Amino acid sequence: MLEPNRIGQFRARAFENMVGVAMANYAAPQANGHSVAFDGIAFDAHGSRETCLVEAGVYLAAFDMARLRAWREHEVWGNAYRKLRAYQLLTVPAIVPPFDRADARR
Repeated sequence: MLEPNRIGQFRARAFENMVGVAMANYAAPQANGHSVAFDGIAFDAHGSRETCLVEAGVYLAAFDMARLRAWREHEVWGNAYRKLRAYQLLTVPAIVPPFDRADARR
């Protein structure tokens, strides 16, 4: 099962980057599954809202892309605090220490 800190990190990434994110864990018996999806829309007309779309064993999440795009267009943070350059290393296929591990699943 995904542990609470990992789920918290994922929720924060959706919020900080104003994007929908989804993640699934390995199935049983290795990790007993668990899926989460967050839509990244932190506030609506009523104030703060729950961004979690689903937290379950295995589930298909649907993102409202039109609503997410509208949120990003009018939200005051906009691109001001998004650090797109910070994610460039995530798109590089090379794996370097400390993340190069002999037991990696590839």
